[in-house]
This record gives sequence, structure tokens and C-alpha cells, in this order.
Amino acid sequence: MRSCFLIGFLGLTFHFGAFSQNPKSSKPSDKQTLDRPNLVVGIVVDQMRYDFLYRYFEKYCEGGFKRMLREGYSFANCNYSFFPTKTAAGHASIFTGTTPAVHGVVGNDWFETKTGKAMHCVQDDSVTGIGGDQSNGRKSPINLQSYTLADQIKLATNFRGKSFGISLKDRGAILPSGHSADAAFWFDPVTGHFISSSYYKKLNGKLPEWLDQFNQKKRSDFFKKQVWTTLLPIETYTESSPDLSDFETSIISDKKPEFPYSLSESKRDFGLVKNSPFGNTLLVEATNALISGEKLGKGSEMDFISVSFSSTDEVGHDYGPYAIETEDTYLRLDRDLERMFLFLDKEIGKGKYVAFLTADHGIVEIPSYLIEKSLPAGYFSRNLFLTKLKSFSLRQFDSLQLIRQYINEQVFLDHDLIHAKKLDRKKVASAFVEFIKNQSFIANCFAYQSERPFPEIPFLSKFEAGYFYGRSGDIQLILKPGVLERSSKKGTNHGSPYSYDSHVPCLFMGWKIKPGSATQPIKIEDITPSLSTLLHIMEPNGSTGTPQFIPTRP
Repeated sequence: MRSCFLIGFLGLTFHFGAFSQNPKSSKPSDKQTLDRPNLVVGIVVDQMRYDFLYRYFEKYCEGGFKRMLREGYSFANCNYSFFPTKTAAGHASIFTGTTPAVHGVVGNDWFETKTGKAMHCVQDDSVTGIGGDQSNGRKSPINLQSYTLADQIKLATNFRGKSFGISLKDRGAILPSGHSADAAFWFDPVTGHFISSSYYKKLNGKLPEWLDQFNQKKRSDFFKKQVWTTLLPIETYTESSPDLSDFETSIISDKKPEFPYSLSESKRDFGLVKNSPFGNTLLVEATNALISGEKLGKGSEMDFISVSFSSTDEVGHDYGPYAIETEDTYLRLDRDLERMFLFLDKEIGKGKYVAFLTADHGIVEIPSYLIEKSLPAGYFSRNLFLTKLKSFSLRQFDSLQLIRQYINEQVFLDHDLIHAKKLDRKKVASAFVEFIKNQSFIANCFAYQSERPFPEIPFLSKFEAGYFYGRSGDIQLILKPGVLERSSKKGTNHGSPYSYDSHVPCLFMGWKIKPGSATQPIKIEDITPSLSTLLHIMEPNGSTGTPQFIPTRP
């Protein structure tokens, strides 16, 4: 017993002695410091499918996508774990490290069951716009229910680090930069300026001087007068379909979807710039002005900026993923990225910033194109579906009002009316589900509050991850692969759980990151906890993602 006590005593003496050295005796070279990048740059390419990284690979320059693949670390199998795969939900999930079930952004728009009104994802009628059209400025992150990576960087630096978001879309700027951002800036199609809102108190009700100066350059006017021709000889665009197609929508009304496009011929407002590849170039110019004007990466603390490219989405909707217009937009974006990275190298210092790039969703091929190529596809008519559904409701329950709303391919039931008619809500939902399953182009549908089936129906877990009470419907439809809910047979959309909408690129570059790649499957919500681990900060409060290994240099 005495020997055990003696050994324990000697062990404690050694333990405390090892950590009680005189600090003055330590050499300066022994001191360890926390190494972090000067700036974190989060890049989202709106609507970029994974295959776009390689579809146009041979035509990319060396300093854009190829640089990220060459110098950085990439994940080849990054997918969305929920649906609907929409812009706002995607941006929120990337930067919160969780899904709509937690952060609450279930789509670009949704139906609020408490108020019975439609809600835009960043709508905030309590604030006013700064610098542009008021209706386009009443926006904030108020509807986002959890913190973002940017918020955590603010917390980790005791709010000394700066944080900004910028995009052509309001949601692309506001949601990534989170609740505590110094400011978010987005494009106003009415004035052609980048604007903000009174939510951001540090602005003191006015745009910063650098942004006023940038807006006064009227770069939007310049781009609106441009002629969009192909960057390379049009005959080299062999990865795309022929230029003129009946399946495409022209950005200029009354003009065939065919090069060249003289933007000055259009009577549209400055939104036309956003619908062309020039919108991405405009965004890079504004981003560089922001970085320089706010002196990001120049202080003693880690700063953050999110940059979301929207023109890829606008062009993709109009022309589809196999159009020359889409290919040209990505080739031009590639050059824009190169210019941005070179600016960061000069302004911040190569190796002193970390950048990551991903997408908020993918895109389905235009069904008309697929049908022409003898591939399964089709169009789902919203109006015809609702007519049939209401007729069924009248026959089965003697009421047309049980269906309260339909949005995001979700059916909202009127719970109060169901209760007033003394009906069982689960049985009502189940009856609708069985009817819907037998309709054309329906692969499956789920009812909220129904028992979880075994074995699990495909995509049920994705539905659950995308469900937020009060903003999601009672019944979720899943269309068959290649089927699109659309009244026009021109252009395309996204929102499904299928690979063409869920498989996106995931690239990390800069700072201490070693080159390499991984093929193991990861989820979109893994990006932020992976970065949080890399930066030695807490992950956002609602994070449900799993940190992934990203190799780094000492």
C-alpha cells in the first residue's frame, strides 16, 4: 500500500513539475501560436453540376477551376442530403452545416402555415433598403434559424474579424454571411447598383464610400451595351448541342436563342446583365472592390467573405445544361475566377487565404431534349394535377377547401377545416397520398406524420432532412427522374432529390491545404464543420454535418 502511495506521489510531483517551468526560461522559438488564414473565401456557383468541372475541362484556363483542382483538395462525391434543391436552401445549408430541418430555409419561397401567407426566403418588412429600389432592399437573414460559418468566425474573433457577403441575388449574399455580418450586398436590377438594407447597423443607413464609387462607374450600363458572342470560335464548342434549338429561351425577347446577342436591343432593365455571363464579371469587379475597400485580410484577425455567382443559374434556366450559351458562361466564369484569385494573391498574399467552392444545386436536362434523344423524360402539369386533386377531395370528403396551398411540390392541408369536419388528419393525408401515387409522372410521395415505412422508401430521409414544421407541406411529391414541373417546354429547372440536382463540386484551395482528392461520399452539410475543424473554431450551433479530413501542411 505504501509503495503504491509513493509511486502515485512521485507521479503527481513529476506531472506538476513538467508544467510549472518558469516562463522566462523558455526560448522564444519554443512559443506556439495559432495559425489561421487572413481571409476565408466561400464561393458558390449557382446551379453548377459536378460534371461541369470536367465537361469543359480542356477549354478552362490554368488559373480558375484547374488551379483549384491542381493546387487544392477536392471531393468528387459531394451531394445534397435533402430536397427541394433550391437556391436559398442550398446556400443556407452550405454555410450552416445543416439541412432545412434545422435552419428552416426550405426553399426560395414557402407557405407560412401560421399566417397563411407566402414568404420569400430573405423577406423582412421591418427593414428598409439602402442604395436602390426599396422593394428590392427589404431583405435580411431574419428567417434563417441557425448560425453560419461567418457567424462562428465572428464569435471566434470576438467580433474583431470582418464578415461580408456579395452576390447578384439577395439570398446569395444574405444567407451565407449570416446574422452578424458587417454587411451583405446584392444587385438591384432597377438601378443596376449593388445595394443593402438597414438590417446591417454598421452601415449607418448608407452604402460605404467604396461601393458608392463603384456604383458611380456604371459598369452595369457598360455590360448592358455589350454584344454576347462566344469567347472561343463557336465551332470548338463540341461539348454542347447545336447553337439554335427549339428547347431554349432567348434572353432577348423576339430573338431566336442564337449567337450573337446584342444586349442593347433589349428593353429589359439591368436584370438582363444578370441573365448573361457579364453578370459574373460584374460581380468579380464588385468583389475585388469590396476586398480592397474594406481591407479584408489586412488586420490581425481572420476575416470572411462569401461570393455567390448567379449568372450561371439564370443562363442555365434559359438554355439548359447542354447549350453553347451555358458552356460559354462557364468558360467566361473560369477566367473571372482566375482574375479573382490573382487579385487575392496580390492583395492578401498567396497562401494567406483559404477558398472553397461548391454549388447550391444542379440542374436537370431540358425534358424536350431528353425525349428527342429517346431518353425517359416528361412534363408535369401543376394546373392539371391540382384540378384532379380537388376533384378527388370533393368526391372523397365533400370539400374543395381541404387543400390549402401547393408550393415546392408539396400539398398543404387545412388542419382547422379537417378538424371542423371531424376527420382524421392522418387518414385524410393517406387518402391523398394513395390518389397522388397513381397520377402520371409521380414516382412517389410521402405524408408528414405517417409511420416510417420499412424498408425505407428511396429519398424518404431526404424529405425528412428538408422538412421544417410550419414551412413545409403535409404531403411531398416526388416526380420521376427527368420529369419537370413546368408549363413551358423551353428551358429547365431544379429541385428534385436526383443526382442531376444534388451532385455538386466541392473544392478547397490555399493556406495550408495540400493538393489531392477524395472519392468517399460526403454531404453538403459537411463543408462547414470541416472548415470549422480546419480553422479551430466551433461549428455553427445547428450543425449536423460530419467533419471531413482535408490534408494540410505543417
